[in-house]
Amino acid sequence: MKRVELLINDSLYNEYMRRIEEEEREAKFCHHDFHHHLDVSRIAYILVLEHNDLKYFIKECGLTGKLAAKEVIYAAGLLHDIGKWKEYKAGVDHAVYGSRLARDILPRAFFNPNEVDIICRAIYEHRNISKDMSFLGERLHRADNLSRNCSECEYRSQCTKVKNKEISVSTLEY
Repeated sequence: MKRVELLINDSLYNEYMRRIEEEEREAKFCHHDFHHHLDVSRIAYILVLEHNDLKYFIKECGLTGKLAAKEVIYAAGLLHDIGKWKEYKAGVDHAVYGSRLARDILPRAFFNPNEVDIICRAIYEHRNISKDMSFLGERLHRADNLSRNCSECEYRSQCTKVKNKEISVSTLEY
């Protein structure tokens, strides 16, 4: 996955990851670090594979094959929270802002315009489930929720995701 490696080594990606780390230095829970991004990527890919949806995803999105599909899924997972630092700083929606940031990073890793659109739409959609969301947006949303073991977290009572019921038993069902 050469393009994913290029993405991970990209200077802009690393700058935004550094900003997230800086903003979360004092946070006790739900860090949006590289491990979280990689977990979301892997879980999203597993969800697609477990439901035998890879061929469907390739055809629906006009992708060139399995490797391109895997790279698109991983890129979406690795970038889904890239705008989180701006949410901390200015209160903007990190999904909306992150989708804009991703549009600058993805071409640098040789993702084509179609792939950029697919990834950025999924990033934009990942916060809230809806009936109109894209295939990848829905998988990314589920993967993001599944990546956190909130029921075991000692800081659960302080968590806004738990308070807003974005994490529930129903989100763990797939």
